[in-house]
Amino acid sequence: MFYQLTLDQPLASSSSGRRHYRGRNQLSEESLVWNYDAHQVAADPPYWDDMISGSIRLGVQAAKMTFKPALIVWTLMAAISILYYTVPATHFIFAGLVTAQEIMGPLFPMIGMGLSVGFLVEFVSVMSSETRQWTRENSLNAVFNFALFGLMGLSTYYRYPLQNEWFGAGNTLGVLATKVAFDQFVWTVLLANPYQCFSYLWKNQGFSFEAVRKRIFPFRTFWGTQMLPVLIANWAFWIPMAFMVYSFPPELQLPLAILAITIWVMLLKVLAASTSKGES
Repeated sequence: MFYQLTLDQPLASSSSGRRHYRGRNQLSEESLVWNYDAHQVAADPPYWDDMISGSIRLGVQAAKMTFKPALIVWTLMAAISILYYTVPATHFIFAGLVTAQEIMGPLFPMIGMGLSVGFLVEFVSVMSSETRQWTRENSLNAVFNFALFGLMGLSTYYRYPLQNEWFGAGNTLGVLATKVAFDQFVWTVLLANPYQCFSYLWKNQGFSFEAVRKRIFPFRTFWGTQMLPVLIANWAFWIPMAFMVYSFPPELQLPLAILAITIWVMLLKVLAASTSKGES
């Protein structure tokens, strides 16, 4: 899951004092919001090491801001894991999830993740707002997120079985570490992060591919100042969460991943709404 991070200071000079950037290289409005909206990237790309250090600083800052909601989700998932492995009486609940997944097939993650991250999360956002009125923008967000995360759920439906074939279906530390490494440092870096960042950029640019093209070049600067901070911040949440999800049997990993991402995004929505009310 990705959210916007921006920097209110330029990715500035190194210790040598010989690097200087003009005002157009600055990224403004430090904020944390759900919809990804990349700012105009600099015409003169900053130095690579400055971009990396700035991205790490932003990522760590965002991880600190979202630590409490992350801790809630981690605790909830840990409790579910304890229930599953220590309280056999709860197995009928998990069996129901498995049965629903078997009956619905690919529609299970598409509809489940689409409805939860799309419409349910948007409903929570409206209820957390001051007006509590469902607007046309809320409808657009809900439909867009339904499609975006429905496709993400579909990809996960096919990816998880492949990972079990490649790395094993057990929950030993070696198997879990391999799956998490592939999930976070291959799949997320190469596909999930670009997919979501570009999708939200496209939406926030009025669904204009030409506007997106202008925003993302030079790509090195766009990736270093816009995509990398988001990636680092999300690693802080999803690396521990991925270990928990992959510790479950294969047939339960997808439903619990959908549950985790739904609760996580809803908490971020409430956090963003509370922050907005506090500043008004």
